[in-house]
Amino acid sequence: MWQEIFNFLAIAAAVACCSAAVKLADDYLDREFDAIAGRANWADRLGQGTMLYAMFLLALAAGINAPLSLSLFLASYVIGMFNSMRTKLPSRLNGFQESLLALTAGIVLFGWNNMFFSFSFVLAVQLFDDYLDVQSDQISGQRNLAKRFGCLECLIMGVICIMAAWGANEELFLPVAFGSTLIYLGALGYERVRT
Repeated sequence: MWQEIFNFLAIAAAVACCSAAVKLADDYLDREFDAIAGRANWADRLGQGTMLYAMFLLALAAGINAPLSLSLFLASYVIGMFNSMRTKLPSRLNGFQESLLALTAGIVLFGWNNMFFSFSFVLAVQLFDDYLDVQSDQISGQRNLAKRFGCLECLIMGVICIMAAWGANEELFLPVAFGSTLIYLGALGYERVRT
């Protein structure tokens, strides 16, 4: 019993650290959009240290559970590129090519099942988040999947992705959902306090 509780908490902690790292990196990249929308942003508070804190949290996540946290991070990277698929990036590759490399690296390093679970789970989170942020993203001019494909369609795809993640790995699903929900609710709380 204690071993199961420890495993649950360890997975949740790794996911919380990884989710916080992704949130910090996202806030760092979206500073201008969030300022236009009047949304609170961690990068405003942490300044130039934002990316260092993100790296620190990702290192902690990898130390706790590298295959899970790094596959979640790579999935977040790929999904974060959805709006930049044709954009030429500093690597001289476009977003699609970088996404394909990240996805391939994840499959080679962490296995097909880990990447499928991570991709499905992170895509569901992104779809639900875009549904909730459709109005503020419209104000700031930020691209949004709910605006692009429709709110109902976004919700339906989110549910399908959640079910796919659950089906891919039932044991991981609950601690991953718990860890990511902690960070998501913490971020929402921070936004409410700051606005």
